[in-house]
Amino acid sequence: MRNFIVEAHRYINYYSNGLLSPSMMREVRDQYVDMASGGNGGTLYGFPGRPSCREYNYPEYPDAFFQAVCDGMGWSRARVIEQVDE
Repeated sequence: MRNFIVEAHRYINYYSNGLLSPSMMREVRDQYVDMASGGNGGTLYGFPGRPSCREYNYPEYPDAFFQAVCDGMGWSRARVIEQVDE
């Protein structure tokens, strides 16, 4: 069985390293915030309709994994909604 807490820390370290562009980080943040609340992360670019981000990349990951990454990165749903409205 996969240890999702250890996995979440690995992803936090990866996303914290600054290698992704700001636009890619926004996309990742929005997907993770959505998946933390049970969403599918949206459709993937270049994959019209199906599969969703979650189906393709994280098929067995629980909501708690995404919430742990969001917590570690300081991402919250309120912040995402606030930035969309600006």
